[in-house]
Amino acid sequence: KLSMWQAMLSYGALFRLPHTLGILMLASVTYASFISLRGLWLGPLLVERHGFSLVQSGNIALAVSVVGMFGPPLFGRLDPGPARRRQRITLCTVLVAAGFFLMAFAPSAGIDVAVMLATGLLSGYIVLQYADTRGAYPPDMTGRAMALFTMAMFLGVAFMQWFTGAVASLATAHGLDPFAVVLATIGILLLLGAAGFAWLPKPPRA
Repeated sequence: KLSMWQAMLSYGALFRLPHTLGILMLASVTYASFISLRGLWLGPLLVERHGFSLVQSGNIALAVSVVGMFGPPLFGRLDPGPARRRQRITLCTVLVAAGFFLMAFAPSAGIDVAVMLATGLLSGYIVLQYADTRGAYPPDMTGRAMALFTMAMFLGVAFMQWFTGAVASLATAHGLDPFAVVLATIGILLLLGAAGFAWLPKPPRA
């Protein structure tokens, strides 16, 4: 039986594989972008930017959550398989990033609500990342790989919420629209994650 220290050291084998970095880069921003929007910025954005009431913004948050429930089974059914899965993941990430840029630079209540709902549905593609990660490692490393992937997702959530809060404070201090800066920042982080996933070394099967 492995000790806790030996178990932790066993994760080093994952980092010695060149494709791990790209997988973790994307994992740290995809779920984080959706949670940061729905959980942190949706309410303030609708209330302060568009004058929604708390009840109205709560209704939109509920709608985004409900729509988001349909995304994972939908994308599970639409999984194109290993040969094209990574391309589908990259494309979906770029589309979500485009939605954030649209909200940042074309502020409109209708656009913002529509993009929020679309993001809720499109976020279901994250299930394809699970399938991609499972297939990227040999069977004896799959458990550790999935644990590391999940850890990256949740650390990404914490980091993105902290970082966008800091960015909003900095934008306000310089007289900029904090919502535009925050949304653009999330879009940039998504593009960086997608670039790492697409351009860094890929798993041997890819």
